[in-house]
Amino acid sequence: MGKVENTLFNPHLDYRKLISRGDLHYEHTVKRSEGGLPIGNGRMGSLVWTSPSAIKLQINRVDVYANDSSSQSFNQRHADYAYGCGFVDIDFVDYGQDVFHDEGIRQHLSLYDALASIEGDGVNAQLFASAHDDVFAIRAEDHREAPQVINIKLKMLRPAEVVTKHHSAISSLSIHHDMIVLKQEFSEGSYYCSSALVVGISGRDAAARMNDEFGGREPVGAFRETKVLGQPNETEIRLCVKPERGRFELFIGTAASFDRHTDVVAEAVNQVERARTAGFDKMLAEHTAWWNKYWSQSYIQLRSPDGTAEFVEMHYTYYLYLMASNSREGRYPPNFGGMLLSPRGDLRHWGAMHWWNNLNLYYNAVLPSGHYELFQPYFTMYTAMYDSCARAAEQQWGSTGIFIPEVVSFSGLEELPDDIAAEMRDLYLLRKPWDQMSIRFKEYAHVKPPHESRWNWKMAERFVDGKLVYPDRGYGPFGFTTHMFASQVGIAYHYWQYYEYTLDQTWLHDRAYPLIKGTAEFFRNFPNLKKEADGKYHIYHTISDEKYIDGKDNMDSMAAMHGIMPVLLRASEILGVDEEMRPIWREFYDNLAPLPTSDHPDAVLRTADNEHAVWAGSLGPVLDQRSGTDLRPGRFCSLCTLETADDNPDRFETTMATIKYDEVNKYGGDWSRSASEMSAAARVLAGMGLAEEFKQAVLGQLNCVNADKEYCYYTDTGKVKFFENRLTVREGVNCISAQRLGNAAAALQSALCQSQPDGPGKDSVIRIFPACPAGWEGEFSLWCHGGFQVTSQLRDGVIPFVQINSTLGGLCRIRNPWGDALVSLHKFAHKIKTINGTLLEFETEPGDQLELLSE
Repeated sequence: MGKVENTLFNPHLDYRKLISRGDLHYEHTVKRSEGGLPIGNGRMGSLVWTSPSAIKLQINRVDVYANDSSSQSFNQRHADYAYGCGFVDIDFVDYGQDVFHDEGIRQHLSLYDALASIEGDGVNAQLFASAHDDVFAIRAEDHREAPQVINIKLKMLRPAEVVTKHHSAISSLSIHHDMIVLKQEFSEGSYYCSSALVVGISGRDAAARMNDEFGGREPVGAFRETKVLGQPNETEIRLCVKPERGRFELFIGTAASFDRHTDVVAEAVNQVERARTAGFDKMLAEHTAWWNKYWSQSYIQLRSPDGTAEFVEMHYTYYLYLMASNSREGRYPPNFGGMLLSPRGDLRHWGAMHWWNNLNLYYNAVLPSGHYELFQPYFTMYTAMYDSCARAAEQQWGSTGIFIPEVVSFSGLEELPDDIAAEMRDLYLLRKPWDQMSIRFKEYAHVKPPHESRWNWKMAERFVDGKLVYPDRGYGPFGFTTHMFASQVGIAYHYWQYYEYTLDQTWLHDRAYPLIKGTAEFFRNFPNLKKEADGKYHIYHTISDEKYIDGKDNMDSMAAMHGIMPVLLRASEILGVDEEMRPIWREFYDNLAPLPTSDHPDAVLRTADNEHAVWAGSLGPVLDQRSGTDLRPGRFCSLCTLETADDNPDRFETTMATIKYDEVNKYGGDWSRSASEMSAAARVLAGMGLAEEFKQAVLGQLNCVNADKEYCYYTDTGKVKFFENRLTVREGVNCISAQRLGNAAAALQSALCQSQPDGPGKDSVIRIFPACPAGWEGEFSLWCHGGFQVTSQLRDGVIPFVQINSTLGGLCRIRNPWGDALVSLHKFAHKIKTINGTLLEFETEPGDQLELLSE
């Protein structure tokens, strides 16, 4: 099992017409580069925007990092950087009239072909990021009556040589035959990363020019040993294209490596040479073939009288385009803020590390779309850091298993000196008073990045008498994310969900099970988890979602344990491993303290005696005096779904009571007020079958109705809610975000088709149109647990059919879309039997094409 292919390609659906409904069309210039047209292949990407004379790009790669977890040079907030390879301008004007202005420009991004087109006065260009090679291909045309020299400018992101404490960033420009080259090298101690960006032309004569002493033919000042002093002046090199009417082709290739011995320039040059040999047309044909096949894997098509269904569908399609452009085949996922699209150089708010509570929002909608390949960079990165996370569990917390913090470097966590690790355990587990921190520990922590969870107790730094000073938050070792532990379970649960969709036991054994077991064992052996007189395991001194500081049994940790333990038991049984541990795990799971509720005398939120209890954030007291509900059970680890109503009615009713409580007390009856960029409200509401509430929340989220209240650095980013390309800068400057698109996509899928168990680790049940708003109708083809591809329609409030393609075989369980009506089951268009009941179950074979019809 494990091979899942789409065999229900709909021959009657016009995929191009459907996908094109999400295209970007501009008949104006963008006033901010952040509003440009996004292109990418999952490893390299850029926005494409214009100045009055030029088409402009910042080329980014997912595997270019200035530093790793061992760095001691970036201890100021937002200072660490990554991804950028260089700027490229295609400048059509030297002395003459501007070619790009609002009166004459047309810009178009075709999602179906992943092709950007820009037309100006007398010039035009088509651009794409090759689906197969790390090359941008560009075809430009000059049909002005008096053509000019066109300058292709390749520019550094920073001065040629930058030294930051122990870290150096060296950029160099050179000419390779008729190509221009920008190489970057980052180093600190044993860490090294390099990138190369190469530009070559075809179909037009061009001269490479650089305005240093030797015209770029040889290095200037190569005799120097000291960096920065006497560094090269020039930060730009050009290809000067002969002025002619007609077309020419431009190819931009990149490469990157963490190995000092890898010749990244040669690799990038080879990319460009292969592209020039193939030519734009052949590359475009191969590129569009990949994308056209991509779109046939699944679809959602909606309509409604008020246009809201089409609006949500358009953003859903665009989300799938962005994911394939930013997360595919590489070793690392894109950073949540900026992705591969940052246009303003190196630095971005929140730095270059990965914040899971942000990053996961990009991936929650991937598996139902059937595009499992988009998840691979995420899985590859977290698997690669396993050993460092195992060491961190031991060093930092005195536990076993693995510890993946909320905020972590792409390379995992550094190994600590033994004395630092010992003191960290004492301080962070509250065994040693915070004010007794040693000078040695304080000095070690001082040089560490304050966003990283380990050191997140360091509050906003400032300079005093020329010295960088960090006040702490005032809560001892508790930073915003230091003691947040559920993130690692969220990661492990994604691995489990991948198995649920593919039934790939090799994946389960090799990739998923180590993380599932590792995170579970971390909690079970956590020193501040104790079995008390009530016979229950309680956890102390943790944080839930950056609040409820120093709480007991907070929702973050309790939901994590209640989510991962049944999955561990189920996975162990499937694989036939760790049989001797199952009784121990079962005893632990069976005796976990319950999720915190408002009827507990110590809950941070108390409801009246005559009110139904709701989910609370933690048991108190808590140092930050925060009080509130927490809907995590409705969005995390399948703790509460529509299926839970029968299996665990108390949990289901508490979740519904919490939704009602929030509706009245938080949002005044208007769920659009819940719609922050990161809010999971639309996902929870759709998941619980609340159609009209889902509609309010998802529309509010897509329209960014709360931008002025919740955006980070709202004034610094120009008070822009969203740009022409539907992206936001919610997270801050140069920190472009599509988080709300991921949230909306997952919510929409859940409103149309659910595949959920009644609790983590249990068998799943398919539901059709469980939360489709009134007046919406349409069609979908989405993927469900067990490799079932499900296609259905809703017309005038009626479901005419449900088609099921069983790619892996096995038992299919589906809620009767017609209530308790009799249902005829057809296989390959032939009726095989009549089935009834509210839950329909039937065995399938791999390759079966089935259809359910109401009798």
